Amino acid sequence: MTTNDAPRPARRRLLRLVSAGVLALGMLTLLGSLAWRGARFPGFLVMPNRVVPSAGLPSWSGVSEGSPPYQEVLLAVDDAQVTSAADAYRRAAAHQVGETARYTFVRDGVVETHAYPLRQFTDGEFFAIFGAYFIAGLAHLLLAWCAAERWREDPMCRGLAIFGWAGAVFAFTAMDLYGPGRLFRLHALAEASLSAAALHLALVCPRDRLSGRSGVLVLAYGFGLALATVYQLFLDDPHAYSIVHNFAQGIGSVPVLVFTGLVALSLTDPPAALGAAGVRRLLLGVLLGLIMPALLFGLSAASGGNLPVNAAAWVGFAFPLGAIAALRAAPRATVTAGHWS
Repeated sequence: MTTNDAPRPARRRLLRLVSAGVLALGMLTLLGSLAWRGARFPGFLVMPNRVVPSAGLPSWSGVSEGSPPYQEVLLAVDDAQVTSAADAYRRAAAHQVGETARYTFVRDGVVETHAYPLRQFTDGEFFAIFGAYFIAGLAHLLLAWCAAERWREDPMCRGLAIFGWAGAVFAFTAMDLYGPGRLFRLHALAEASLSAAALHLALVCPRDRLSGRSGVLVLAYGFGLALATVYQLFLDDPHAYSIVHNFAQGIGSVPVLVFTGLVALSLTDPPAALGAAGVRRLLLGVLLGLIMPALLFGLSAASGGNLPVNAAAWVGFAFPLGAIAALRAAPRATVTAGHWS
């Protein structure tokens, strides 16, 4: 890369400002999530539209019995109708830890009532849920920062930066999703954007397949915008939300699988932008940090949301770190001495 390829000062400041804004978002959601430590809760989580998300831990309500209330709509606690997630948590917390409360759910028109003991959110559970989201978001943001510093060097860097920002926003807003839920719409927007960002990444990494085909990128983000619009329209409709959510998770797995195949094929003919060592590091990150979550998302979508997807965050940091290592392994001739400043 030549000196002329370095990001212009104004563009560099703008890109760094975007990363700083996402970091501020992450810190705010982390601070907000601290209220969960020691909190009393039903043993399941609730989103603002009263849908129980596909997120949980093995010891939580209904999981060990094989019937967790994922993607069901919470109607009542102790036969008293609830109108919001906050209302549900408040009514449940009226019990002491270990006391049983009755929860009424509906899914596909079928109403069921289950009795679950009230639980206390432990520090271990906090780390397994919110800590994992924060670490995954931070790793994606670090990838975005590093790739944005090389914004004009290669289309691959732009694709990695955009994917990193989208992944960071998705992970950070997930920390707010289960309460207070003020960033619910932003989280849905990030989820819809991830599919487009993953397709963008597959088209430019490890090789640029977009040259002369800019319309393909327009179609990719046009699809993401359309999905985001549908998401926003039906976000408050619990039944429609679950359908759109499962579709978004399922469709998002497709470009990830394509991307994985393209990276694997590059092992025998590595692109100059990464080199052989870079491709190997990238593939390792993809296998650990993208394939496992993509398969989990796809299987959860196929099951109607009956598999908890929060486990994807436990390995979510692997791809960003692998991609950063791949960029670092790029042949030194492609990077100027001061480009990482």
